Amino acid sequence: MSNFIGQIEEIKTLISSNSKTNKSFGYSTLLHFQEQSSDGSPSIQALVQSSQCLIALVVADIHDEDEDIAAQALKCLGFMIYHPSLVATIPAEDGKLVLGSLAKLIAVTKIKSVCNLGVWCISIQQFDAALLAACFDILLLAVIHALDNPIGSLSTTFEAMQAVAKLAAPLSEMMREYSHLWAPPIYRRLLSTDKRERDMSERCLLKIRSTIFPPPRCLSKAIIQDMKKKLLIVMKDQLDKGMKVQTVQAWGWFICFLGSDALKNRHLVNDMLKVPEQTFSDHNPQVQIASLVAWEGLIDALVLPQILACKKNATLENEVQQLQTSPGKSSETQLNGFSKSLKLIMTPLIGIISSKCDVSVHFSCLNTLCYLLHKLDTSINSQWVIKLVLDPMFEAVFKIGPGSKSIWLWNLCLDLLDDCISAKYSDLNSNKKDQVNLCLSASNFIPGPCTSGGYSWKQYPIKWLPWDLSLLDFFLKMIAVIISHVATATAAPESKKTARNAAVRIFRSVLKGIQMEFKNPLNNYDNIMFCLNIILKFMKQIGEDASSDGDLFSTSLRFIEAVAEESEPSILGSPLYKVALDIKCFGSLNSVDSKHSKILHQCSIAFMDMVSPMVYLTVLYISLAVQLFTINIPEKELSLHRFQSFLKFVLSSDYPLESFLASVGVLYRHMGFNYLEIWIAIVTGLNGYIDDMKDLSLFKTDSENSVYRAICYLLSYPFFLFSCSQKDLIPWKASESLRESFILSERKLEQAIEVWKSLYGSVSVACFKFSAMDTFGGDLCAMLNWCFDENGSIFQYKSELGLCYKDMEPACLSFSGKVVECILEQKLTSYTNSCQNERECVGVCNKSSGLNNILEFASRVMKFLYINIGTELLAVLAISRVFSLLARFISCLHLKQDILPFFEIISCPLLQWLSHLEIEDERAKDQLGILWAETLNCLQRSQPPITFDSSFLKLQACVLEKTLDHPNTSISDPTIIFWNSTYGKQINLVYPRNLLHVLDKLSRNGRINLYNRSKSLLVSCSTLESNHVTAPQSCKVTATQNRSSKRVELTEDMFGQFNQKGKPPSSSKRKRVELTEHQKEVRRAQQGRERDCSGHGPGIRTYTSLDFSQGNEESQESQDIRHSETMVEMLRKLG
Repeated sequence: MSNFIGQIEEIKTLISSNSKTNKSFGYSTLLHFQEQSSDGSPSIQALVQSSQCLIALVVADIHDEDEDIAAQALKCLGFMIYHPSLVATIPAEDGKLVLGSLAKLIAVTKIKSVCNLGVWCISIQQFDAALLAACFDILLLAVIHALDNPIGSLSTTFEAMQAVAKLAAPLSEMMREYSHLWAPPIYRRLLSTDKRERDMSERCLLKIRSTIFPPPRCLSKAIIQDMKKKLLIVMKDQLDKGMKVQTVQAWGWFICFLGSDALKNRHLVNDMLKVPEQTFSDHNPQVQIASLVAWEGLIDALVLPQILACKKNATLENEVQQLQTSPGKSSETQLNGFSKSLKLIMTPLIGIISSKCDVSVHFSCLNTLCYLLHKLDTSINSQWVIKLVLDPMFEAVFKIGPGSKSIWLWNLCLDLLDDCISAKYSDLNSNKKDQVNLCLSASNFIPGPCTSGGYSWKQYPIKWLPWDLSLLDFFLKMIAVIISHVATATAAPESKKTARNAAVRIFRSVLKGIQMEFKNPLNNYDNIMFCLNIILKFMKQIGEDASSDGDLFSTSLRFIEAVAEESEPSILGSPLYKVALDIKCFGSLNSVDSKHSKILHQCSIAFMDMVSPMVYLTVLYISLAVQLFTINIPEKELSLHRFQSFLKFVLSSDYPLESFLASVGVLYRHMGFNYLEIWIAIVTGLNGYIDDMKDLSLFKTDSENSVYRAICYLLSYPFFLFSCSQKDLIPWKASESLRESFILSERKLEQAIEVWKSLYGSVSVACFKFSAMDTFGGDLCAMLNWCFDENGSIFQYKSELGLCYKDMEPACLSFSGKVVECILEQKLTSYTNSCQNERECVGVCNKSSGLNNILEFASRVMKFLYINIGTELLAVLAISRVFSLLARFISCLHLKQDILPFFEIISCPLLQWLSHLEIEDERAKDQLGILWAETLNCLQRSQPPITFDSSFLKLQACVLEKTLDHPNTSISDPTIIFWNSTYGKQINLVYPRNLLHVLDKLSRNGRINLYNRSKSLLVSCSTLESNHVTAPQSCKVTATQNRSSKRVELTEDMFGQFNQKGKPPSSSKRKRVELTEHQKEVRRAQQGRERDCSGHGPGIRTYTSLDFSQGNEESQESQDIRHSETMVEMLRKLG
């Protein structure tokens, strides 16, 4: 320490010397000593102790005539007034002395280096604000003198500008008050031909812009005078010389300095606007970017806080900031002028953004827009401001599209729009004031032109406020512009996808804001209806604009999904809010044929009906999906999955039933195989909903349950397609060949059967859980039978529909067969479960469970399969499974009330298959044999037992005719066993004529038994005849009313011979045996109406009151009328 003090003392001695050599050496030594010192070091402490003495010596020497000594002294002084440790020890008086000496030196010296160092000392000094304020006048004069630069030194100018920036920091208000004195020398250099001067001036202005912006009136007046005198002329001159970049950069500062006076000097402003008018039209990107950056100066000049305050007080209600300004005529004038100012500001921005400029130009344009949004403060949320500023700019950007060169511009505008919308719901727990404060928490941005276009809009805090419903039209308009790119034929697929995602993103944000309105307890009914109507109208318009564009259809569907997911469920489904079903694509459907009127009546919905918003959305969704799925789109599977998810969501809503009924109603307005995908999606969605539901009351099986009926109609849809006439089916697209469409529909049917079985199983289980009686299968089959009765079938022989859709018959047959399998399997399962649950197990079902309907449907399908067996392998495969399941089904039958209807219904199609001798498939043959054997077994095990008399024989006659002597022993053997154990044990039988030939053959072969108990009687008759004894007639053959049968009766004499063991009768007169009550009942039945299965001529007679609906005419026609003597001859042979 003592060593450093000694060195300081030596230095003092040297600089106190009168010798220039010693002074110079002393200052050199001091400067070196200062350079080697650091904070806290012994050397700096030595300087602190000697600072007062040294400052006095140094201040005296800065005025030395010797340039070298003065320069060295100034360098040493600069260190002493810069270093914090040394500045803190300098008394205020000494500080004033230093600053006064420096100011005097700058003003009087003629030496360039000395002047530079003097200004440098002021620019680096670290005196406190109080000391600087005390010396402000002399410092300001010194700095202005340096700025004027009489010496002509560029370095002096540079240091002077640094000094201005140094003084502006602690003395901002004082510097602002006198800015008209020191600012002109700086901004005039912006038009300098020397680039270094221009750059120095611009950097200085950027540093002090917080001091001079917004500009004080004195500065504005100074710039106005300068503009009129010289600056405007210079700018025009430079433009003529092609110096556009530097000219427009200077223009930006000049227009900004005008401040509020710009509105008072419109002629001057108009003259100044001629500068950017030339630069904006230049095709050079650098010139355009410079023009856009300079345009921010005009924004500063025209967008003034006082005007915004007037606007708030005049038009905005409930704003966070309320300024007490009376909106008189002056305010209205200002507001009108402000609207014109905004239009002026936006004109070049819209022109630039709409033109094919360089990417960097567009970026700078958006940057300028965001600066304008920042300057507009909370007024940006006003509807009229949005109309003037955001509306035209966003529309221009979104019309460009998300191309590879413009994607960043697209994304930035999307972010801006999304930020504007999300302000509605970004912080649900804060009020408007809190939300504004959140925006203000961003770093404050100092106004004034930027040096480049490199600032992103994120740097400007924009004060978005929660919006009201008046902005809803603006948001939807922007979404519509975005969507327009989805339908552009020339747009790349990736661009379309980007546009679709962007539109959905913005739309969901809007819906979240509307949801806030729905939840607002202060909102009334009219406001809610306003929101619903405008959103649904927008949805409908997008759907109508879709035309045949698959991408736009897909976008429309995603919009509907968004509405359903983001909106308040209790409002969408509420019966309080009704809207007109004005969907054109729904209303334009041709009126359906009357054969479907029953279905549409059950699922009633018509054009312009008043429905809930959810029903409206559901109808619109399905109507659009119908059109979408008829178009070849790359993401079809994904769209189908989304469709299924949407329907499941709808069914899970607060009011699902009305929407489901509407879905079925819309589906039945579109009859065609190409709509099977829609049906599959609806079924899948419903199935997912049923699997998750807990309330099973929907499956209450009564006539008033519209949902239960609608489910039956939904499962019947494929069969309505099978039974519709060709004119009722909507044709396939003309773009595909009919063969291609058939192949596609076959694949759809393969998929359809799986979802059909899944839904049927789910509904059956639900119905079984809800009700002890499983009637769903019977109710469904009743509907399917009605469908075929009313409409015919694609499977009918040589039918119009069958010929047209012949190539589809295999898939349709397979579908029908699998449906029968599914229904029978489910019926067996429910029977098994009911037994396990110890419910009443008296049979598979009774009248209320719909057994006859199930059997009738199975009978129809068996007939369809038989009709097509000659050409379709699938028919054989399907029938084998049907045979197997029917056999299992029959094995569960024990009650007579179940068995007799089964036999009557199944007999006719079973007879067709038993008559078909050319079944090549071994499995089908085996299953047919098993089915027939099981049928015979169930007849024998019936409880109460069945009486196998003449009447029942007539019921079985046609079937027994084909099976008793069937070439397949698996069929004939069980039949013979059945005969011998039933009819073979009967005494008094009336044989139908069509059985005589087969009975004759089999009885002669000894395979069947006929009238076992009368064999002895026949033998006795034979003995009498052989002894040539005239015996009374013992047999009487009489014709019956039935052409196909005769009655064989035993006379009383014959009974007498039988009883008296060969004694002759007491009388030769033949008398009839008195009939028993049962025989009388049979005779009365025989005298009734006669018909075959098809209702044509003699044939099978029913044993009960039930009639056949189908028959085998071919087998009837093959029968001939046999003579009565044939029967006598047969009996004689048996004897």
